[in-house]
Amino acid sequence: MNSQQANTAHSLYALYETLPNEVQQAFLEELLQKKPQQLEDLGLYLACKQAKDENEFLNDQEAQAFIQSLPQ
Repeated sequence: MNSQQANTAHSLYALYETLPNEVQQAFLEELLQKKPQQLEDLGLYLACKQAKDENEFLNDQEAQAFIQSLPQ
């Protein structure tokens, strides 16, 4: 993301923050209804990025245990 995009995103969020709580809630509900996959993907991306930045990846044994614990 370039600096202009980051500034635009920040400005949009600042605008969102000025909205009444009811409007914020309605906006979030509509966003979840219309863009659920993008929000889920972004949440996963950010969680992975944070884990990488904090060097908190699973070791091989932990990864295998996690994979085996998943429902089939």
